[in-house]
Amino acid sequence: MPVRLVCFLKTLVHVPHSSVGHLLRVWMREKLVDAMGRDMKRRLQILKSLGMIPKYQFELPADGKERRFSLGEPAADNARPTRLTLLYSNEVLAVADSEFERRGIYLGWCGGGGVVVLCLFFFFASFPFYTPMPLWVIPVFALMGLPLAFGFFWLAWKEVKGYAISPVTFNRRTGNVHFFSIHDGQPVTYSWRRCTYCIVPKRAGGPEGRDYEVRGYVLNEYDGVLDSFSIGEEMINLDHVTGSMTERWLSYQFEYVRQFMTLQDISGLDEPKEDDYVSLKPSFRQAMEVVDPKVKSKSLVIKLLSVLMSVVTFIPKVVGGAGHYFCCKYCKVPQWSQEIVDECGPEIVLSNR
Repeated sequence: MPVRLVCFLKTLVHVPHSSVGHLLRVWMREKLVDAMGRDMKRRLQILKSLGMIPKYQFELPADGKERRFSLGEPAADNARPTRLTLLYSNEVLAVADSEFERRGIYLGWCGGGGVVVLCLFFFFASFPFYTPMPLWVIPVFALMGLPLAFGFFWLAWKEVKGYAISPVTFNRRTGNVHFFSIHDGQPVTYSWRRCTYCIVPKRAGGPEGRDYEVRGYVLNEYDGVLDSFSIGEEMINLDHVTGSMTERWLSYQFEYVRQFMTLQDISGLDEPKEDDYVSLKPSFRQAMEVVDPKVKSKSLVIKLLSVLMSVVTFIPKVVGGAGHYFCCKYCKVPQWSQEIVDECGPEIVLSNR
């Protein structure tokens, strides 16, 4: 007989009859919670193995490729604000998550792709009405085109139902970090020093390299990830991340946050410029610039290359910008709890209306 059951039966012998029902209810509730927890873990493992949940959110790289920052030492010789800043004040710094730059890309491309596939289906399905082609080809075209179109629309709808943004708020007065949990999307609060900050790879980037981001993790004593959040924009790395421009730029971003949270006087810290802010009420042009930011350089060669690339990427920029614009305007916006609003001020409240 299981040890826990034996202990439970011994407990029943020494309690009043009126308490037996309560103990039974508590025991059944614990068993139900354990079963739900095991089921949730299995579901998460299946979704992660299928690639439907990003592994980098739930676990550190197994090969130790992350670069961990020290909270007591400078992360870089320079500090620069992220270009995904939402709010800056003497006490509060709020930034968007790294996925904000990609928000709307699935909607733009999959929504447009679904429309194109449907148009092609109706075009080819009309052939039997004005050509000698037999009518039985219509269901053939339907079997070929409609599942693909509905697959595109399903991916676009999944993005529409998601949140437009997942912000992170740093409060230097209280030393707290507020973000939305990767588990249930609810706002949570941890101490600045309770979190571990790393540069981690996000996903395979194809032949051009791999995307990296600065991510904060709440770890247990065994380095297991309890929760996590991303800080600022991602960058593509073309070679080894150590010593690369990717590492330096992401280190500049984290150093800016570290100085904001640890320095007694932040008057020497550069405030974010106008181009560093993003909004949930963008114009269409601003939405395109979030998806494909402008390259700023004094070099004439880089400026010419930037103009050439803008011509090549014009259609992807318009499609991605349209999806980003729609997501910012019409997708759900996460809301902070009243306790966090009272701590940080009403300025952190997000709205796209």
